[in-house]
Amino acid sequence: MGGRQRAVAGLTGLAVAVLAGVFCFLSWDRANQVAGIVSALVGVVALGTGVLALVSGRDGSVRVVNTGPATAVGAGSHANTGLTAQGGVRGGMEVDGTAEARAEDGGRANTGYDQL
Repeated sequence: MGGRQRAVAGLTGLAVAVLAGVFCFLSWDRANQVAGIVSALVGVVALGTGVLALVSGRDGSVRVVNTGPATAVGAGSHANTGLTAQGGVRGGMEVDGTAEARAEDGGRANTGYDQL
């Protein structure tokens, strides 16, 4: 997990703990009102985040770096230490520092970009 993911997970856990503590000290009716308001706010934030991600202009680029080795054994098997994409990649693509991919007994191996 990356630094941002840890931060989001930590903040989410903290928010859940705070809400659980608040709900413990409220009556059922009051807790229900607070939960409704919090749910509405979270829904609006989730919608805004989704729309922002959609229009943010990210080009769909893919980066594969420093992969480990792979071995395919047998007919129809496939060892891949790079990138395999069906129908191509939208945007830029970088494959760098891939490890060895070996194929034995009729398998396939790829260490770069493989378009299906």
